[in-house]
Formats: sequence, C-alpha cells, structure tokens
Amino acid sequence: MAGVIPADVSTALARNILGAGTPPPSGLSAEETSTYEQLNFFYTKGIGYGIEMITQPQTLYGLADSPVGLAAWMINHDQSSYLDIASAFAGHPVGNLTRDEVLDNLTFYWLTNTGISSARLYWENTYDFFGVKNVNIPAAVSVFPKEIYKAPRSWAEKAYPNLIYFNEVDRGCHFAAWQEPTLFTAEIRAAFRTLR
Repeated sequence: MAGVIPADVSTALARNILGAGTPPPSGLSAEETSTYEQLNFFYTKGIGYGIEMITQPQTLYGLADSPVGLAAWMINHDQSSYLDIASAFAGHPVGNLTRDEVLDNLTFYWLTNTGISSARLYWENTYDFFGVKNVNIPAAVSVFPKEIYKAPRSWAEKAYPNLIYFNEVDRGCHFAAWQEPTLFTAEIRAAFRTLR
C-alpha cells in the first residue's frame, strides 16, 4: 500500500468520511479519478475498523477474550480481502491463501495475544496512512490489483522522487505478502536488483 495520495486528494476524502460528498479535485487523469473513487468507497464504507484503532485501540479488549471475536475482526477487513478469505475457507484457495493459512494466521495472533497491540500501529502512526511520506531514498512500488486502491504511476513518481521501480502485477490483495508470497518476493528482488 504505497503512500502516494496527494494532500488535496487526502483532504477531499477526509471530508467524505463525515458525509460531505466532496468531489475529486479538478485536473485528475482518468486513472487518478478511478483511484479517488476506490479510496472514496473505502473512506465511506470500509474504514470503520481503522477509525476505531486510530482513536481508541484499547477498547478492542474483546479481541483478547474471544478467538471468534478476533477472527471476525481480522477477517472483516476490506472487501477484496474478505472475499478472498471466504473463497479460501470454502475450499477454493486464492494464491497461497488457504483455509489452513487463514487459521494459522489467526492462531498466531491468538496464542501471542497480539490482536490489540497490533492495532496500536494505527494509534501511534502520526502520518496519513495513504499520503506522501517524503521518502527520498530509492523506492519501489508494486501495485496489486485487489489492494485497497490502485496507486497511479503519476502519483508514485511525485511521491517518490527516487522511484527506481514501478510495476503492476496480475494478482494479490491488501495482504499480498501473505496471499502471494512468491510474487511478492519476486517484486522485491526485481525492484532492488539494481542496487546490489
């Protein structure tokens, strides 16, 4: 999930959380407008869990009391990931994502009691999750088709002045390293091969 969203776009999207119905900033390309619409859907229909973790992560103590509560919280993430997890659970693996992989991941969080502490990343992060981070070191962006949003190359080039690699792949979601570990690893290797 590359941090490439320009400040004016982030501002418009933030207003929409409150129901403002703010249109995208003018001058966006078709690809950038499509990304705005993906993010607008997420901001208005899917960011509830993020808001809870940003504002009151310690209220999530139920995650430590019930493995079913933990599973419900973790599985109900974004729409694409949820559909892939449901498919894997129904016996139709999606990449490396199988029912056993989902259960192993949930078990890892349950046995280590890290459901709540993992939410603190949101509380402690002072940056716009999707916004530009002013990274000047060599950077790479791989765009997975079922990510929360499809990062446009134009925004990636502006966000990372030392962008050495940009690639759109044919599969993968928000949890690409989990769902498609071989592809994810290949992307990292391709991205930074020139720096060896």
